[in-house]
Amino acid sequence: MIIVRQVREDDIDGLLRLAKAAYPGMTTLPPDLPTLSKKIAKAMASLSENVTGPGRENYLLVMEDTDARRLVGTAGIIARLGEDDRFYSYKLNKVTHSSQALNKKVTVETLNLSNHFEGFAEVATLFLDESYRRSGNGKLLSRSRYLFMAEFRERFPAQVMADLRGYFDEQGRSPFWEAIGKHFFDMDFSSADLFGAVNGNQFIADLMPTQPIYVNLLSPEAQQVIGRPNDQGKAALAMLEKEGFQWRGQIDIFDGAPSVDTFIDQLATITASAVGTIVGQAVKCDSKQYIVSGGNVASFSACISSLSIDNDNNILLPAQTLSALNLSIDDVVRYAEL
Repeated sequence: MIIVRQVREDDIDGLLRLAKAAYPGMTTLPPDLPTLSKKIAKAMASLSENVTGPGRENYLLVMEDTDARRLVGTAGIIARLGEDDRFYSYKLNKVTHSSQALNKKVTVETLNLSNHFEGFAEVATLFLDESYRRSGNGKLLSRSRYLFMAEFRERFPAQVMADLRGYFDEQGRSPFWEAIGKHFFDMDFSSADLFGAVNGNQFIADLMPTQPIYVNLLSPEAQQVIGRPNDQGKAALAMLEKEGFQWRGQIDIFDGAPSVDTFIDQLATITASAVGTIVGQAVKCDSKQYIVSGGNVASFSACISSLSIDNDNNILLPAQTLSALNLSIDDVVRYAEL
């Protein structure tokens, strides 16, 4: 069965394999064993803290094929950006210049370094093994984060953002990086991406120009990828937009990918979700499929399941679902239609 659950210490080998498959471009999942070990430790520590408001917590969910005993995906949540490290993006703006002598007005786009998203939560580290991109697994992996946020709402702020992977070619070359970042960091895109993931983002503040960058001075190739996700990330962007995320002109400083945001309480999965109490094992369920989640913050898990609901939100679940999520009679679950 395919389930989503909290990461564990013994997941390190599976997580490293997924990180290598996702590299380059996923800053929050570097293929570096010490860094991944720290991320697991951070996530486990975040689950043990008595949280009354969002802070430095990071959460890392993993998707597991329990039959194969294999990790096949990851999905993370950063509770509040800017707590441990500054979070930078570019804001796409317009500037107008005019000349009375020439009777001419010119409007150009600029990129301005910004800390706009500090204080937001971030949904990040979404990666699914290519062979499992079917049967609703992508929806389960992505949307389980929103059910987690809804169930433990006090752990998160009002707004949430997502930073997608930008366009790069088959050789891992990013046109946006070649046009800007390469000139200030003297390293290739994948090296800079990995350095930031392992060492933090202070080097951006140290070396990146703070003055606006005029878009029309960039190469045509770089201009064309501003606000464009990587081809493999188009499905992820579509899922985010379906949840209510919008692009408002913020882009990733490394690869020019769109950074999107919304209010947590307006996420489609959260507004459509409901809470019910398990009253028994289902013998027959309706034909609809749901994402069902349960457990406390440390034991949170989710899967796709059928279920039976009465008018009082009493729920019957199949034996396989009860076993997979380690649920019992009288436990409370949150669910949303797939």
